[in-house]
Amino acid sequence: MDHIKRFSQNLAYYFSDKLNQPLAKPLWIYLSLSHKCTYRCQMCGVVNILQGYDLGKDEVKKLFDEIASWGWDLTIVITGGEVFLRSDVFEIIEYGCAKGLKIEAVSNGALITKDLADRVISSGLKNIAISLDGAKESTHDAIRQKGAFKKAVSAISNLVQSKKERGYGPQISVWSTIMKENINELFDIIVLVSNLGIECLVYHPVIVAQDDMQNTGPDAPFWVKGRDLEVLKEQIDKITDYRAKHGLVAFLHDPYLWLKYFNGQLSKQDWKCNPFVFMNIGPDGEARSCGAAFGNAKNIGLDKCLVSQEALKARSLMGACQKPCLQTCWANPESDSLIKMTEDFIAQVRDDKNKSKLVKEALNMLSHYENKLKEYV
Repeated sequence: MDHIKRFSQNLAYYFSDKLNQPLAKPLWIYLSLSHKCTYRCQMCGVVNILQGYDLGKDEVKKLFDEIASWGWDLTIVITGGEVFLRSDVFEIIEYGCAKGLKIEAVSNGALITKDLADRVISSGLKNIAISLDGAKESTHDAIRQKGAFKKAVSAISNLVQSKKERGYGPQISVWSTIMKENINELFDIIVLVSNLGIECLVYHPVIVAQDDMQNTGPDAPFWVKGRDLEVLKEQIDKITDYRAKHGLVAFLHDPYLWLKYFNGQLSKQDWKCNPFVFMNIGPDGEARSCGAAFGNAKNIGLDKCLVSQEALKARSLMGACQKPCLQTCWANPESDSLIKMTEDFIAQVRDDKNKSKLVKEALNMLSHYENKLKEYV
């Protein structure tokens, strides 16, 4: 994205948050086609909710049409359940990509044979993420299901090989959930996946309940506490050292915040969610950010969902939340500080031959939001 467009979007997120008005579209839209899955993973509760619901292919295409009409730089993450249980998933992906949308997918890898890997690589996806929660077979399988580790590793290998053969394709990444069961293996996951040839590794701290991000606490299953926090600190030290030398690991925030998250010391001064950055559309069509649904996207469309009274109430509750979940899809640190984003923009355009024009555009944007502020004062 160019500098002026990024500045424009960050201003929209900043002032949306300050005014609790949808002046920005979501940066991330998670689209859960179905909660059907190949596994019943211990730390994941989605298979227990919204059973019997599936977003239809035509309903998804209609949503893609609306999202594309926004002209907003965002990413759609297709998830579930297991996305590749859907026989029409590639038709859905290809339709969205043809609309110019950036689409990613998350999978447990159970179904990604060589043939399916070929379809993934040629589908137009920007990223394919495979979930891997242990460097050891016994750890990953205990969390997910016997045989899951070998299938995940095989899926990664198939994707890497297919991309090499074609010379193009999506970024191949691994997502790992941090929990007490794998706390000793976090760094070893790097060793494993780097040897497999993946291009990005992302860690996420475990959450208590997917449908209630504000539900956190030391008594939760899989929670890292006590002496395990010391182990986590050691793992973070090794991970950050590796990243500084070799890259691969993507930090969307300071990884040492994982310690504050698990010991209950994380505050909004450390990390804050922006209610306008993220939207989830469930298999029932209900649109949510955090907490209660605020409209059915397949019935009334996303624009009406975003301006509903239910959305206003949900965002107000998010603004008052005192239990930061540290899930990066809810955050956009670039837009947290007006001063910082302005300083960053000036630094980015300092040597641009069109600097004067870009700065003038930026000042006009700030003037626009100054007038917006007057409307709400």
